[in-house]
Amino acid sequence: MDAMVLTMAVRIGEERRRPSRRTVLRAALGSAAGAVSLAACDGPRSEAQQLPAPDPLNPFYHDTAALLGRYDAAIATQPALAERLGPIRDAHRTHLEALAREIGPGLDTAAATSPGPGPGEPSSLAALSAAEQAASAAAREACLRAPSYRAALLGSIAAARASHVAALS
Repeated sequence: MDAMVLTMAVRIGEERRRPSRRTVLRAALGSAAGAVSLAACDGPRSEAQQLPAPDPLNPFYHDTAALLGRYDAAIATQPALAERLGPIRDAHRTHLEALAREIGPGLDTAAATSPGPGPGEPSSLAALSAAEQAASAAAREACLRAPSYRAALLGSIAAARASHVAALS
């Protein structure tokens, strides 16, 4: 019986040929098309997956907004106090803006906040001083509980509120 011999050229010691640009482009386009088709396999996401979790500073933000509302109401009802209370109110507005930047997309703006003192609550200096003392204590606690990257912001708010208590005394 005759044996069949297969021969082929063998290259020894030569470098492998580099792929052509066309081959590289085909591979890139193919992988991009594959990624797009795989991404389409995901089902619709629920709202809970799309919305960020509420930030732990949300209650502090809303308390600051309520305190700002108290100052606005006091200035509206007693315009003679505007010169004395205006800078403190402006500081609270700045704090509110800084907190909103810090919280970012986790800010819960849907929560109801009281824009000022409720019916029957006085908007006098004594009431503002008491509210400022409570807010100062809350700011100190928030600063102590917060992660280190938020401590500087909350510490400056706590210090400002302590100075507001002194200014209102």
